[in-house]
Amino acid sequence: MELLLVLFTLIILAASIVYVLLQDWRAQANRIFALFTGCSLVLTCAGAVRFASRNADEIWLLSGLLTSLLAAIFGFLVWLIMILFMPHRYRQPVVRWAAITPYAFMTVFLAIDWYGRFGIVGGDVFRAETGVLSFVRGPLFWPVFALYIIGCLLAPLAMLGTVAIRHPALRTPALWLTAGAVATFLMGYVFRELGLVAVTYISLLPLHLSFGWVTLRYGVFRPSQVALQAAVENLPDGVLILDASRRVRFANRAAQRLIPAYAENGRTFEQTLVENGVHEQTTAEDQERGRRRFVRAADGTIVLASEVAISDEQGTSSVVLLRDVTRSERQQAELLASRAVLAERTAELERSLAELQQRDTLLRRLTLPIIPLSETVLLVPLIGVFDADRCQTLVDLILPEIAERNARTVLVDLTGLTVFEQDLARTLRQLSDGARLMGAQVALCGIRPDMAEVMIHTGSTWNGMRSFATLQAGVKALLAKAAVMGA
Repeated sequence: MELLLVLFTLIILAASIVYVLLQDWRAQANRIFALFTGCSLVLTCAGAVRFASRNADEIWLLSGLLTSLLAAIFGFLVWLIMILFMPHRYRQPVVRWAAITPYAFMTVFLAIDWYGRFGIVGGDVFRAETGVLSFVRGPLFWPVFALYIIGCLLAPLAMLGTVAIRHPALRTPALWLTAGAVATFLMGYVFRELGLVAVTYISLLPLHLSFGWVTLRYGVFRPSQVALQAAVENLPDGVLILDASRRVRFANRAAQRLIPAYAENGRTFEQTLVENGVHEQTTAEDQERGRRRFVRAADGTIVLASEVAISDEQGTSSVVLLRDVTRSERQQAELLASRAVLAERTAELERSLAELQQRDTLLRRLTLPIIPLSETVLLVPLIGVFDADRCQTLVDLILPEIAERNARTVLVDLTGLTVFEQDLARTLRQLSDGARLMGAQVALCGIRPDMAEVMIHTGSTWNGMRSFATLQAGVKALLAKAAVMGA
């Protein structure tokens, strides 16, 4: 039974080493795992030989090897935990070597102590009458054993526990390895004390089985080549590799969806496109950007292809990236159409605004009619209510008319006003001042008592402005004056 357990353990360990190295022997994590498993393999073989041996010298020689290997194995275990779950710490040389130094020191110290027969930790080994091997313990046996518990059990468990707490995504693999480490400790020491010596020789098996499960389930030792291929296979864009004859040698899943018959009968890339109903429609813009445009006639799929030539010791080949831009092209076309419609509507709104402005100008002129009574006299009847805007319009319309018609007198009729406020009074004063500066004068007619009261309270001086009681009187007087001046 013991032989079968040992053989089973050796097979598992050897298979683990071969599997990981075949995946990617250049990866540092894989090589450290191989060292870790290789030491476990040697430990298992040495333990089995020591168990079966009846030669005292041989047992003594192997016993020293076993104690040193245990320290080395758990040192590599600490490194594995760091490189797999704490890579940022492993990349720091000080932290990396500080973590392995105690284990390296213990490995060398135990070997020197045993083979030098110093007896500090262990002096000798003998087989008891029950067949169980027993050690002659030295004075520092228990302190060294306590350090072993701390370094080979508590330290890895603390690291894995920290990973499980701080990184939820790595919690499950960390817990698996924790369970393996605990099972290894129980099988290595508890079962030995219970007299199950055969179980102790496969004590490292639970830890390696947990590593194997984590490897297969979570891909922690996945090689870089496999990871790269998996990433390329799952890219949303198509990837083709063409040889020197432009035959398709590789196509990922996206490329196979775009070009189904991608590698049948050694066809070239261009032949494959034609046979799949894909025709080139490269534009000048595409040529400037270094790409080619293909359209599949069956469903209107638009594919942009970018090609890069690569050269290696095997010759020249090409990598072609295919991107399905059908949706984006349609969205861009819809966007351009929407912009065209928006521009057309904007032009219509601008035309409508211009028409409204023209109508507004016409309405303002109609609400403020300017009637020429003669070549030098203008009549401006004010009707309704004048707010701030109409007051400003009054000034804006009359002053240009004075300059255009070379008028000398402007008669402003206030008869049609329903409300006369101080704003309008001030505007009339401003209009009078502006006209005077242009060589003309403003006269008022139709002033009611309420208007006169408002004009007095504005604080302006009205002495220089002529006024008439009625429109008839103002027209008669101004026309008569104009006739005299014309004569």
